[in-house]
Amino acid sequence: MRPEQEDDDGAQSDGHFQNYADYSRTLRAWLVAYGVGGPVLFLTNDKLAKSVAKSGHASEIVTFFLIGVGLQILLALINKWSAWHMYRGAGDLSYQKGWRYCFWHKINSWSWIDFWVDLISVLAFVVATWRVLVVFMAPSSAV
Repeated sequence: MRPEQEDDDGAQSDGHFQNYADYSRTLRAWLVAYGVGGPVLFLTNDKLAKSVAKSGHASEIVTFFLIGVGLQILLALINKWSAWHMYRGAGDLSYQKGWRYCFWHKINSWSWIDFWVDLISVLAFVVATWRVLVVFMAPSSAV
């Protein structure tokens, strides 16, 4: 028997899911912290706030940070409600026949939602961060 094979396929599947869940939780925490940290940095650093404000890109920068955070919150809500309906339907065949369970079961099977929301969040943070860097790389007379 190869090391990746186990007598209990369920245990192997549970292990893979737990690994996915841990990475998902960690990534979401980092993304939200980064997305909230950017605007907070503007509020707590006068020099940075003035430079960003003078650049004319302040609202764009903050918007991109908030888009990333908002998408992560939306994804957390989707995953939360999906998980609740899967929990509610576990062992309850009558609930599994209802439209709510069927709808959330379908959503739960779409891993592409997580992938695209995470990717768009990262891209929003890249754009915001790039804009901030451009502000700091600009000659002081232009800002």
